[in-house]
Amino acid sequence: MDVIIQLQKLSTGFFTIFIVFALTACKSDSKLDFDSFVDKKLTELVIDENAQVASIAIVGGNNHYQKHFGKFPDGTKPNSDTVYEIASITKTYTGLVLAQAVADKKVQLDEDIRVYLGDRRYQNLAYSGTPITLRHLATHRSGLPLVFAYSEEDKNNGKALELLSKYSKAKFFEDLSQYQLTSEPGDEYLYSNVGADLVGYILEKVYNQPFSTLIAKFVTEKSGEQQTKFRLNADEISKITTGTDGRGNAVPLLSPHSFARGGLTSTVEAISSYMQYLLSSPSAAVALSQSLLSGSNRAHGQAFFWNTYKYDSNKPVLYHSGGSIGTSSWLGLYPKQGVGIFIVTNVAGGNTQEELNDIADAIIEKYEQLTVLK
Repeated sequence: MDVIIQLQKLSTGFFTIFIVFALTACKSDSKLDFDSFVDKKLTELVIDENAQVASIAIVGGNNHYQKHFGKFPDGTKPNSDTVYEIASITKTYTGLVLAQAVADKKVQLDEDIRVYLGDRRYQNLAYSGTPITLRHLATHRSGLPLVFAYSEEDKNNGKALELLSKYSKAKFFEDLSQYQLTSEPGDEYLYSNVGADLVGYILEKVYNQPFSTLIAKFVTEKSGEQQTKFRLNADEISKITTGTDGRGNAVPLLSPHSFARGGLTSTVEAISSYMQYLLSSPSAAVALSQSLLSGSNRAHGQAFFWNTYKYDSNKPVLYHSGGSIGTSSWLGLYPKQGVGIFIVTNVAGGNTQEELNDIADAIIEKYEQLTVLK
């Protein structure tokens, strides 16, 4: 009873200070707990996947969180400006430029793509009277194959990269004119790098500008990404992190031989700016790029080269993975929560991208627990 009486006599100001101190301590403990959780997950990733390095970025509101793990063979450590291949995450940039073209009325999503190709050679790009559209290309439902440049046999024999390095734009369109669809466009999901590159070529044509210029003009200059770009000359290529194969062996870079499907390189700092832009920009093209184009609004679907999950729920997610010969990455956006996460590591094993997915899910769940206290 004496204790209760004494508490009642305490000044309101002191009691308020006590509460603030308690909440601050709680937040501090939670931040340390979150840091420890991230450390554990990323350290385990480096060890389990036999990687050299790994980095993570999270954006939420005006908060940017970045951490780096491991070290390179020369003893240096990764940082926010370390350059990585982002491989197929490039497709989300391609999707945003496509959305801009729709907003600019340069293209229509459901128009026959042969209108933009302007060549009678492409009568083959339809099946049972149904033509391929940009919607089909942006959602991997065109029926076009994964690649033209090499076969599965070539890949198994170690010839894929050599063939890809010699593959030209002219050969791409020659192969495109000869490919025979086996199903009606829109019927089934078939992941297609060919389709993504074709979108890039169509965008070049309707804007009459190189694709790299379109990426800069419509994405990276607006988002402030100075280090997200195609690196094609020897000096720029030398700055890209070398990947590994899961056994510690260095492997060749893929990005110099890629295009709209996967040729971009970037840094953790730049991708943080990209996520911030996608989550907060009032741009009509940004909003359009995240709209559902195909699939289920309750389960898995597709936006403009984004994969979607539970699109109409209270916690929809847009995501894409990136896998080159020796680098793996994961990018996830939670628009309603205003949160984005990016993880990258310089290894490409059999299940590395799936592992990144699981780690990202676990970290976002932990991050949400932390933000409740803010």
